[in-house]
Amino acid sequence: MEEDQDGADMKAVGLIDGHAYSLIKAKEITTKHGAIVRLVLIRNPWGKKEWTGDWSDKSPLWDDHVKKQLPDHEIKNDGCFWMSMKDYDDFFYITTVCYFMAGYKEDTQIYD
Repeated sequence: MEEDQDGADMKAVGLIDGHAYSLIKAKEITTKHGAIVRLVLIRNPWGKKEWTGDWSDKSPLWDDHVKKQLPDHEIKNDGCFWMSMKDYDDFFYITTVCYFMAGYKEDTQIYD
């Protein structure tokens, strides 16, 4: 989060200050004008309250050219939203990376 961003700035764009979000996916797309944009798909674990800035669900940046590159983009209040990597860098100040392995079962057995 930029030093000049505060809780009010976060709230103004639909984000919750000090809240944990999940970074689901990253994608590089090309606009119809040929510009390359790096986007990240973020999820609010509450399943509601979403980013309202550029690349949000209802952003006018979602033209047909972009929608073809991200065909699974949905406009619904489900807590998932796209944002540019630039905005991510401006509004989020800590990123923790966790490894996820599908089907992993934790072994809690204690050995003597």
